[in-house]
Amino acid sequence: MININIGGPQATKSFRARKTLDGNLMIMDHDIIDIVLLPESSKILTFPKSRSVEDAYNTQARFFDFLSDKGVVDRETVQGGNIFRSLEALLPEGKGANSLQAAVYVISEFLREELDALNKAEEYEKELENYFVDPTDRDSTELGEVPQHAEKGAMIPGYYYIPLRYRL
Repeated sequence: MININIGGPQATKSFRARKTLDGNLMIMDHDIIDIVLLPESSKILTFPKSRSVEDAYNTQARFFDFLSDKGVVDRETVQGGNIFRSLEALLPEGKGANSLQAAVYVISEFLREELDALNKAEEYEKELENYFVDPTDRDSTELGEVPQHAEKGAMIPGYYYIPLRYRL
C-alpha cells in the first residue's frame, strides 16, 4: 500500500500501488485494468490485467471518459499506446494546481465508482443464479402440471411454411 497525500491536508488516498525504479506510479486497484501515471512525460497509461477475461477496452474507455469529463485529460489526446491493448492520454499543464495530484484524486473517484458498480453486478449475478437454482413456488411448476395437447402454438405438425418458396 502506498499512501499519497494530495495537496496537503485536503485529501489522503490509499491505493494498492507500486512505484517503479524510474518514478512511475502503477495503480493496481481495479479488477480489469492497471493504471500507470508517468510523471516525466505527463501521461496516464492503462493496460488490461493479464488475467482479465472481460473486454478491457470498455473499461479503459469509461476510465478516460471519466477523466476527460472531470477535466484531468483532454479527450483529443486519448489514443492507443505503443504497447498492445494499452490506451494513453496526456495530462495538461496545471494552472495553479498540480496535474498529477489532481489525476490521482480523480482516479480514486473512478475506482470508488467502479467498485460500487462491480459489487452491484456481482450481487445481481448471485440473485439471478439463486432465481434459477432455487425458484420460489410462484416461479416454478411441478412436473406434469402443464396440460399436454397435440398441437401447441403456431407450429402445425405436417404444415411447413416456407415464405420464399414460390418466389421467382
